[in-house]
Amino acid sequence: MAGVYIILMLISLNVPIISILTYFLLPLPIILFSYKHGWKPGLLVWAVTLVLSFVMGGTAGLIYAFSSGLMGIIMGELYKRKTSAFGVLLGGSLASVFNFLMLLVFAKLLLNLDIVKDAQNQFNSVIDQASSFYKESGQDLSQLDQMREQVAMIPYMLPTAIIIGAIAVTLITQWLAALVLKRMRYDYRPFPPFRDWSFPKSFLWYYILALLLSFIKTDKGSGLYILMINLFIILTLVLVVQGLTVIFCYARNKGWPKAVPVFISVFVIFTSSILPIIMEVVKFLGIIDLGFEIKKRINTRQ
Repeated sequence: MAGVYIILMLISLNVPIISILTYFLLPLPIILFSYKHGWKPGLLVWAVTLVLSFVMGGTAGLIYAFSSGLMGIIMGELYKRKTSAFGVLLGGSLASVFNFLMLLVFAKLLLNLDIVKDAQNQFNSVIDQASSFYKESGQDLSQLDQMREQVAMIPYMLPTAIIIGAIAVTLITQWLAALVLKRMRYDYRPFPPFRDWSFPKSFLWYYILALLLSFIKTDKGSGLYILMINLFIILTLVLVVQGLTVIFCYARNKGWPKAVPVFISVFVIFTSSILPIIMEVVKFLGIIDLGFEIKKRINTRQ
């Protein structure tokens, strides 16, 4: 395991493009080790990888080793305890959130870098260049003004971005870990079929609360304002996912090819900014399912 980890670390530090893939692979050796031996020996291995990674790659190696080790130990221990796939996802996502926060703090305090502000400046620079082109060609600038407003919202939507990013990273790592665990015939609890996924009904009440909060006039940048927009976005995504599970369930009930609901899901995601009404319909399906359990009604008609 140590040899595999060192190879992955060397690739992460020296091959920029492939390092995107190895970022998701790095936790796997730690996951497998913690699965077999527990979290306490995992901590010792993590300490060794921190030292080796710092020697090989300095600060960058230390960051890679810290984030991959923390996620690997937590997910490995949860796999060892036969935790459900959603429990492993939750644990890994919390570790990823912590990693992202530590990265922001590290960049600000030690490197004097404001990642969020730098990202805003980059986006605004691109918009300024596009604005010059639009003026010369006599095109409408209203669309660029909307983009500037969206860029200005980046600091307020940072919590949502961190949470979504953490879940995405954990899902990919968990999928890769499941492939390895299955290959090595280790016992673990996989995700149920997507059509059977269901969030707690309490999420519907949280969404209603977010809607009520949206009617309260708040100052831009205030704590309540930030809470409101992030809560609304996250719960909207939850309801959209719930709505997609309804589509998968209905497709299964009707005997449609598996590619059909997958195509519908991709279409919904990529057209959300162009045709938001489609996303609203899917969200409505999620609301109805949480409130009235329409997937159960679909399944009873088989």
